[in-house]
Amino acid sequence: MAGEFDSGEHFNHRRARRVGFELPVRCKHGLTRSTVMLKDMTTHGARIEGIPRQRIGDTVTLFLPELAPKLAFVVWSEDKTSGLEFEMPLHENVFANLVADFAIGHLQRLEMARPETDAAARLKSEVPTTRHAA
Repeated sequence: MAGEFDSGEHFNHRRARRVGFELPVRCKHGLTRSTVMLKDMTTHGARIEGIPRQRIGDTVTLFLPELAPKLAFVVWSEDKTSGLEFEMPLHENVFANLVADFAIGHLQRLEMARPETDAAARLKSEVPTTRHAA
């Protein structure tokens, strides 16, 4: 059984910048559907909390906001936390949108190279700058 679960080593093999989330998302693991907490994510995978320890290689389907269900494989698991690798990485723009809308602290759009929407750009140009009397 010891070979079925991995721990410790997973923190040293990061391919992309990890962004923190505190986002409840639905997931399906085996025949069970539940709500888990998305703790962090990259374009290649995610860390979730809230389901019992999973076997390495098991599949989990994540239902991320505004996206089709995302198939992922368990690459490490301990207690109620699991690391997932997406079957297909998220497109950079899709990832940037998720970060801008749901990440901890809602990182600035431009920091993640996410262009402003036309509406946001229009609002910015319509708001006059405030001048203070000296």
